[in-house]
Amino acid sequence: MPAGPSSLGSKSYYDGPSVKPRSSNSTSEVSPLFRPGGPKRGDSPLDRLIPIEGPARKSTSAVVHTDPFTFWSNYYKTHNETAGQLHETVRLLGANQRMRDVQAAIVGYLTHRGKNAEAWMYRALAMAIHMNHGSPADESAALNYAADLAQRTHNPNDLVSVADTMAIMNHVERQGALLDEAAIRVPHLSQPLKMSVNLAQKTKDPLRMGDAVEGLLALGWPGEDDYIRAECRRQVETMAKALREEGRSQDAATLEGRLAEALPRDVYIRLTWDGYADFDLAVDEPLGVTASYDLPRTVFGGSVLKNGFGKHPDEVYVCPRGFDGDYTVHIRTIWADPAQPVVHLKLETIAHEGTPQEKREVYNLSPDQIGRTFVVHLTGGRRKSVLPYIDPRAGRIDYQAIGPPVSKRARSARNRARANAPADPKTRATLKDGAAPKS
Repeated sequence: MPAGPSSLGSKSYYDGPSVKPRSSNSTSEVSPLFRPGGPKRGDSPLDRLIPIEGPARKSTSAVVHTDPFTFWSNYYKTHNETAGQLHETVRLLGANQRMRDVQAAIVGYLTHRGKNAEAWMYRALAMAIHMNHGSPADESAALNYAADLAQRTHNPNDLVSVADTMAIMNHVERQGALLDEAAIRVPHLSQPLKMSVNLAQKTKDPLRMGDAVEGLLALGWPGEDDYIRAECRRQVETMAKALREEGRSQDAATLEGRLAEALPRDVYIRLTWDGYADFDLAVDEPLGVTASYDLPRTVFGGSVLKNGFGKHPDEVYVCPRGFDGDYTVHIRTIWADPAQPVVHLKLETIAHEGTPQEKREVYNLSPDQIGRTFVVHLTGGRRKSVLPYIDPRAGRIDYQAIGPPVSKRARSARNRARANAPADPKTRATLKDGAAPKS
C-alpha cells in the first residue's frame, strides 16, 4: 500500500452516481431511496480522453505478467504520466478483467507519482483490492485516503463518489461527513441527501434522517418530486417503526414531528386543461426571477415540476420554502390544435399548503381569459437563503408530465413552437398549429 495523504480529520456537495448500498442482515432495513446505477461511459471528462498509446497501452493486452506489481512499479518509475492517462490505463485493464493489474498499476503510480494523487485512484484501488480478495485493512486504508483527498479538495464530485463507494463496500464510518459537506456545497442537488437517507436508515440515526428529509422536502424536484415526497414518508415511517420496536419511542415521535413540519409547501400552483394543446406556466418570484420552462429551478427555491402538453395537460410550479412577497402567474400558449380545441382551463393556487393557514384559489378559465395575471401573496415564507446559480439548461425538463413516452414528432413540434414563441413570458401569443401532431 503506497503512502496516502495525511488525514484531515475535519468535518466537512454535485450529481454523483446512484448506487444501492449493500444490504445487511438487519430485518428492519428498508430498500434504499437511492436507486441502483453507476457512472456510465462518457459521464466524466476523463472518459473522453484519447486512448493512450505506447508501452502502457500495449501492456493492457499483453500476456499476463509474472509479477504485475513489479512490472507496473518499474513502468511508472520511468514514465511520468498524467492522472488522465492512468485513468485510461485502469479503464482498459478493467474492461479486460485484469483486476490484479488494475491494483498493481494504481499502486505503482501512487508510489512513484504520488504528487498527482486524486481521490478516484484510491476509490479504484479499494475496489480492486476487494475484487482481488485482498486485505480488508488495505481496502479500508485506501477508502480513508480517498476520503482525505475528497475533503481536502472539497470537490462535490469526489465527496459524493467516495461516499458512494463506501456505501457499496459497507464502510459507514466516514460517509456522513462526506455527504454533509456535499449537501452544503450543492444544496440544489438531491444525490447527497438521498444517500444520507440511506445511511440514516442503515445506522438507525433519526437525527440524520430528519435532516436529510427536511433538505429534500425544502425544494421541488422536477421529474421526480412525487416520488421523493412519497419515499420520504415511507423512509420515516419505516424508521419510526424500528425505533419503537427498540424502545426509542421519543426518537420516533420527534422524527415523525419533523416530517409533519417539512411536508407543507409555501406556494403550490397547478394548471390543467382539456383538449389538445401546450400551455406553459411562468411565475414571477418576489425577488425578480421568473420560473418557467426555460428556467425550471430558480435561486429563490421555485421549481416547475411538470411540463405538460398534448395528452398530458398538467403544469405544476412549487416553492416549498419561499421568500415573502407576490408570486405572479402567467399562462403562455405554445400551440393549440383546432381539431381538438381547448374549452376549459383550471388554475389552482395555494399559499401555505398543508397548514392551518392554507389559502386556496381556483380559477376556471376559457382560452380567451389566459391573458390575465394571477397573484399569490405569501407572508411568513420559510426560505432563509439563496441557492447557488446553475446553468438553466442543466435543469430543463426533458421528461414531461407523467404518462407514456412522447413521440419524436410531438417533441419536435413542441420545440419548434417554443422557439417561435415570445421570449418574454409576460407576452403571450396563441400559436395555432393545425398540424400539431398527436402523441
